[in-house]
Amino acid sequence: MTIQRITAIVPIDMIEPLEKSLRACGVPGITVEHVQGYGEHPNFFRRDLMQENARIFVYLNAECVDLVVDAIVRCAHKIGATAGIVAVESIDRLVSLRDGAEISDTALSPGFKEAD
Repeated sequence: MTIQRITAIVPIDMIEPLEKSLRACGVPGITVEHVQGYGEHPNFFRRDLMQENARIFVYLNAECVDLVVDAIVRCAHKIGATAGIVAVESIDRLVSLRDGAEISDTALSPGFKEAD
Protein backbone atom coordinates (compact mmCIF):
# COMPACT_ATOMS: atom_id res chain seq x y z
CA MET A 1 0.00 0.00 0.00
CA THR A 2 1.44 3.37 -0.99
CA ILE A 3 -0.69 5.99 0.71
CA GLN A 4 0.70 9.40 1.53
CA ARG A 5 -0.63 12.34 3.50
CA ILE A 6 -0.16 15.89 2.34
CA THR A 7 -0.32 18.46 5.13
CA ALA A 8 -0.43 22.11 4.11
CA ILE A 9 -0.35 25.09 6.46
CA VAL A 10 -1.87 27.97 4.51
CA PRO A 11 -3.35 31.42 5.12
CA ILE A 12 -7.05 31.39 6.06
CA ASP A 13 -7.99 33.29 2.90
CA MET A 14 -6.59 30.46 0.79
CA ILE A 15 -9.07 27.80 1.99
CA GLU A 16 -11.85 28.44 -0.53
CA PRO A 17 -9.67 28.82 -3.66
CA LEU A 18 -7.60 25.82 -2.58
CA GLU A 19 -10.69 23.65 -2.11
CA LYS A 20 -11.87 24.57 -5.63
CA SER A 21 -8.44 23.81 -7.07
CA LEU A 22 -8.23 20.42 -5.31
CA ARG A 23 -11.76 19.49 -6.43
CA ALA A 24 -10.82 20.45 -10.00
CA CYS A 25 -7.92 17.99 -10.00
CA GLY A 26 -10.05 15.19 -8.51
CA VAL A 27 -9.01 15.04 -4.85
CA PRO A 28 -11.51 12.69 -3.18
CA GLY A 29 -11.63 14.58 0.15
CA ILE A 30 -9.85 17.03 2.44
CA THR A 31 -9.81 17.86 6.15
CA VAL A 32 -9.40 21.48 7.27
CA GLU A 33 -8.48 22.72 10.75
CA HIS A 34 -8.05 26.27 11.96
CA VAL A 35 -4.68 26.61 13.68
CA GLN A 36 -2.43 29.26 15.19
CA GLY A 37 1.30 29.55 14.96
CA TYR A 38 4.19 31.74 13.97
CA GLY A 39 7.13 31.31 11.69
CA GLU A 40 8.35 33.32 8.74
CA HIS A 41 5.71 36.03 9.26
CA PRO A 42 4.92 36.48 12.98
CA ASN A 43 2.06 38.79 13.96
CA PHE A 44 3.87 41.61 15.77
CA PHE A 45 0.54 43.09 16.88
CA ARG A 46 0.02 40.16 19.28
CA ARG A 47 2.07 39.48 22.37
CA ASP A 48 2.42 35.78 21.47
CA LEU A 49 3.22 36.53 17.76
CA MET A 50 0.56 34.00 16.61
CA GLN A 51 -1.06 34.10 13.17
CA GLU A 52 -4.38 32.48 12.24
CA ASN A 53 -3.86 29.81 9.57
CA ALA A 54 -5.49 26.68 8.22
CA ARG A 55 -4.06 23.16 8.19
CA ILE A 56 -5.27 20.98 5.33
CA PHE A 57 -4.87 17.20 5.23
CA VAL A 58 -5.22 15.13 2.06
CA TYR A 59 -4.73 11.34 1.89
CA LEU A 60 -3.71 10.11 -1.56
CA ASN A 61 -2.21 7.39 -3.65
CA ALA A 62 1.52 8.16 -3.85
CA GLU A 63 1.31 8.51 -7.64
CA CYS A 64 -0.97 11.58 -7.26
CA VAL A 65 1.08 13.49 -4.70
CA ASP A 66 3.15 15.63 -7.07
CA LEU A 67 0.03 16.74 -8.94
CA VAL A 68 -1.65 17.86 -5.70
CA VAL A 69 1.46 19.56 -4.27
CA ASP A 70 1.79 21.48 -7.54
CA ALA A 71 -1.90 22.49 -7.35
CA ILE A 72 -1.40 23.80 -3.79
CA VAL A 73 1.69 25.81 -4.79
CA ARG A 74 -0.06 27.23 -7.90
CA CYS A 75 -3.06 28.24 -5.79
CA ALA A 76 -0.81 29.98 -3.26
CA HIS A 77 0.92 31.92 -6.04
CA LYS A 78 -2.42 32.81 -7.63
CA ILE A 79 -3.75 34.43 -4.42
CA GLY A 80 -0.40 36.01 -3.56
CA ALA A 81 0.27 34.00 -0.39
CA THR A 82 3.61 34.96 1.14
CA ALA A 83 3.86 32.18 3.74
CA GLY A 84 2.90 28.55 4.25
CA ILE A 85 4.34 25.06 3.96
CA VAL A 86 3.51 21.67 2.48
CA ALA A 87 4.67 18.36 3.97
CA VAL A 88 4.34 14.87 2.50
CA GLU A 89 4.40 11.80 4.75
CA SER A 90 4.03 8.06 4.16
CA ILE A 91 1.07 6.36 5.82
CA ASP A 92 1.42 2.72 6.88
CA ARG A 93 -2.27 1.98 7.28
CA LEU A 94 -5.59 3.75 6.73
CA VAL A 95 -8.78 2.21 8.16
CA SER A 96 -12.39 3.24 7.60
CA LEU A 97 -14.40 3.81 10.78
CA ARG A 98 -17.57 2.92 8.86
CA ASP A 99 -16.75 -0.76 8.49
CA GLY A 100 -13.22 -1.29 9.87
CA ALA A 101 -11.87 -2.19 6.44
CA GLU A 102 -8.48 -0.98 5.25
CA ILE A 103 -8.67 1.75 2.66
CA SER A 104 -6.64 0.87 -0.41
CA ASP A 105 -4.37 3.30 -2.22
CA THR A 106 -6.42 2.82 -5.40
CA ALA A 107 -9.50 4.18 -3.61
CA LEU A 108 -7.61 7.44 -3.04
CA SER A 109 -6.87 8.32 -6.66
CA PRO A 110 -10.10 8.39 -8.69
CA GLY A 111 -10.58 11.04 -11.36
CA PHE A 112 -7.22 12.79 -11.15
CA LYS A 113 -6.45 15.41 -13.76
CA GLU A 114 -4.33 18.54 -14.10
CA ALA A 115 -5.86 21.60 -12.43
CA ASP A 116 -5.87 25.02 -14.10
